[in-house]
Amino acid sequence: MPLSKFIDLFSGRTDAHGSWEGGCVKLKVSQASFMGHLIGDEGIGIYPVTDDNMTRWGCSDIDVPDLDAVRNLQTALAVKNVRTWVERTRRGYHLWLFASGPVEAPIMRRCLLAAHQVCEYPAKEVNPKQDKVNGYGNYVRLPYFGGWDKQPIERIILDDNDTPMDLGAFVFAAHDSRVSPDLIADVAKLWSAPTPRNVVMRSGPPMSLGELRYMISPYTYTIMDKGPLEGSDRSNTLVRLAYRFRADGLMPQEALTLLIEADKKWGKFHDREDGIIHLESIVMKVYES
Repeated sequence: MPLSKFIDLFSGRTDAHGSWEGGCVKLKVSQASFMGHLIGDEGIGIYPVTDDNMTRWGCSDIDVPDLDAVRNLQTALAVKNVRTWVERTRRGYHLWLFASGPVEAPIMRRCLLAAHQVCEYPAKEVNPKQDKVNGYGNYVRLPYFGGWDKQPIERIILDDNDTPMDLGAFVFAAHDSRVSPDLIADVAKLWSAPTPRNVVMRSGPPMSLGELRYMISPYTYTIMDKGPLEGSDRSNTLVRLAYRFRADGLMPQEALTLLIEADKKWGKFHDREDGIIHLESIVMKVYES
């Protein structure tokens, strides 16, 4: 039975898990929790980073149906003998990296970031999402919900030929090919932090939301008001909106104020512990470019 190996692959915090609908469930994560997920009773997400800031896995979330991109990331890591696994999700793909032992959260994160950097593909949701987690951090929904006795359509691992793998085949293959912490650390060293640039802030008292809305063009306001087009990625649209704010002459802090307002309506980051950090990062990258 693959249950024990499935639990070993996706082990993380044991005092809370993520709900399928979104939110933190502060209950002990047990074998029954994983089994309930696999038989389809209650889907769970796991927080990867434990109290000592260590993790056993990393996951890059590609929130759009771009299989070529995730395969490129996988190839970049395979060149360094780092085995990863591609999961087809509801909206896009997850790239999973499993370690054979505990890895410091920033090391796991930088290993995946190195692949994004080589492929020049934006790293929007790389888990762990912070070098040092405050609170629980962010969870990732597990694959194979309801996959114990049937093959799900989504949230399933694809083999190298893009064919869905059954639960047992994936678990045994992934467990046998886990990556050593030393190798993950070596690849993490290849990542180079972006060079920070100074961003000029407008002086004087902050403007109100009403004043800021009058400073942006009708086209920008339409994007902010209507949100992403059907089938569009919310993160990409937030980045696009930040570029529109810059083009309309807003300063970074003003752009952040409006981006927070837009995110409240769209529901991407506003309910996350590190939501503001994500939005600040978007603004800084846009205004530094």
